[in-house]
Amino acid sequence: MVIGESIHATAELTESPDASGEISFEVFAAEDPDCEGTALAQSSATVSGEGEYESEDFEPTVAGDYHWTARYSGDEANEPAESACEAISAVSKASPELTGNATSGVVGGAIHDEVTLTGGFSAGGEVTFSVYGPGDTGCDTPLDTSTGTLSNDEASSDDFVPQSAGNFRWSASYPGDANNEPFELGCEATGQTSSVAKATPSLSGSASSGTVGAAIQDEVTLTGGASPGGEVTFKVYGPGDTTCATPLETTSATLASAKATSGNFLTQQAGLYRWTASYGGDANNEAVSLGCNASGQTSSVAKASPSLAATATSTVVVGNAITDKATLGGGFSPGGEIVFRAYGPGDATCGGAPAYEAAVTVSGNGPYSPAGFAPGPGLYRWTAEYKGDGNNAGSSLGCNASGQASAVGTIDVKLSASATGGTVGNPVTATATIGEGAIPGGQIVFKAFPPNDSGCSGAPAFSSTVAAAGNGSYRSAAFSPARVGSFRWTVAYSGDPNHAPATVGCGGASSAISQAKPTIAGAAPQRIPVGTAFRDAATLGGGFTPGGKITFRIYGPVASGCAGPAYVNTVAVNGNGTFPSDPFVPLRTGRYSFTASYSGDAENQAASEPCDSPTQIVQVVKRSPKVKPRATLVGRQISIRARLSGSVSPSGRITFRLFGPDDTRCRRKPKFAGGVRVKANGTFPLARYLATKPGTYRLSVGYTGDQRNRRFSGKCAGAQQIRIK
Repeated sequence: MVIGESIHATAELTESPDASGEISFEVFAAEDPDCEGTALAQSSATVSGEGEYESEDFEPTVAGDYHWTARYSGDEANEPAESACEAISAVSKASPELTGNATSGVVGGAIHDEVTLTGGFSAGGEVTFSVYGPGDTGCDTPLDTSTGTLSNDEASSDDFVPQSAGNFRWSASYPGDANNEPFELGCEATGQTSSVAKATPSLSGSASSGTVGAAIQDEVTLTGGASPGGEVTFKVYGPGDTTCATPLETTSATLASAKATSGNFLTQQAGLYRWTASYGGDANNEAVSLGCNASGQTSSVAKASPSLAATATSTVVVGNAITDKATLGGGFSPGGEIVFRAYGPGDATCGGAPAYEAAVTVSGNGPYSPAGFAPGPGLYRWTAEYKGDGNNAGSSLGCNASGQASAVGTIDVKLSASATGGTVGNPVTATATIGEGAIPGGQIVFKAFPPNDSGCSGAPAFSSTVAAAGNGSYRSAAFSPARVGSFRWTVAYSGDPNHAPATVGCGGASSAISQAKPTIAGAAPQRIPVGTAFRDAATLGGGFTPGGKITFRIYGPVASGCAGPAYVNTVAVNGNGTFPSDPFVPLRTGRYSFTASYSGDAENQAASEPCDSPTQIVQVVKRSPKVKPRATLVGRQISIRARLSGSVSPSGRITFRLFGPDDTRCRRKPKFAGGVRVKANGTFPLARYLATKPGTYRLSVGYTGDQRNRRFSGKCAGAQQIRIK
């Protein structure tokens, strides 16, 4: 029997023709050959005489040998009987088969294999899949191997991404399980081939535009391809070839990163150029092309934009001809014509009928001129207009363009003036502007009048003459006013043979002159001894011949600030420079702060420096006096005296110590010591001492110090030696 089919047992009862009762059947698993465990199933059959009796059907779930027992119950006339674990039902594994269904696709896309298992019995486990490349017809070397778990008798391989087109073959191997035999589905089996087609890429184009005479090109991008290689062939068609019948040029370019660019094509005509692009494909990609009039496959080539520059006859005497000369540049082999027009005097906007008009044929870039005409007096304005052609846009020079005026006879110029202002003593200038002339000559006279001459009727404070040479602005020589106020200017243009005189009257331009802004900075000694006379020095700069006065103020001694001056001193000023204060003698030590301020005058503003300026702070320190011994000897009596010098208003004591002959280093207790308070410098008697022992005595003197003078300590090295015999 095969797994999945039913099994049963048959028991034969003999030598009991009238038997009754029942026969009990039990079936045991293959691993219980002695039928000692628990039966897998039980059933019974009623006995009525001798014969064969069958158990109920049993459906095994695992392949193997199943063991049966049969027991007869007996009756009144028959003893019980049994068949103990002798009958065997052999159940074999199922023999399943696999059928495959491999998917197809496009190179670069995923393929896989799917198999269905039939004829199995509750098959489980995995199926092993192998895929083989197009050239491996014998399926010798798999490109990829994967496993898929059976589920509902179906299994699938992992996705495989082919890198080339062709037929890929699959094999599938099922190893079997407890109830199913193994099965191999070979690579030549039906349904085990994946047909992988070439990719079908698409092209998109982006053609450049430009100006006639410049290069254009086409660039295409290939999308949807599988690592495409090969070349793209480009063709360009002229503006009139709307169906792309006759290419002007054909070029090829190799694909790189899925892009290709045509060669440059130099345009010879304005208009719309069309491109086609054709990709020939390769082993993994189908051919594709962009046809005529496809999106992005047109190059718009604009007309050239030529420039026009012109110079007209500038100045003539009435009766002579005037003309214009226009130079056309930047065109592309321009043709057509330039129309010249001249507008008469008074027509400042060229809005009326032209006094002269002429057209000149154009043949390439270059200069062109009409014959011209001889008009009456006045200023004539020219315009020049190039009409353009098939490859060139138009260009024109409008009314009042630079160089487009011709002066005939005498011209009234437009004269205007302006002037700069400033501070007294610094230079100012006036500027006159001549307009609407035709290279006017002559001269311009500038005059500046002082502030008290409001009508410019007196003598000017300044005059300057400048030559004129054409329309434009002219500046006077520099003038440095010596007064504060408003200086009024007059400007007079002399005219020339072709231009009438012109003036700007009194006050048409003026220079506002303000006071000078001087600076002041003081500099005092930074450190001096008390009682020493010194001066502050203030430097005044940037003034205009300043007068007035400088006031010095001294504050202190004080930690900071400038409240309540201790000393005020004023000095007269006669120009820029450095001015010293009167001497000041500080009688107290400490910090002093100085300030200096300038009063100003008619031409100069006042100026001052801030309190506690670093250069204006003085530290007044104590004096360092000196004391020297001045002893005299009469016999053995020593007159002890000392000289104090270098002090100021002293109030301390001069001290002395007299050391005996045996104290050469002045380290022992002196033989005699004392002191005297003093109030001035000088030599002072201090005491007398009668020496009783011969030898050399040493006298050391010092000063105790006070609020103005430092302490002075006498040392043994400076002691006066006194020899006693």
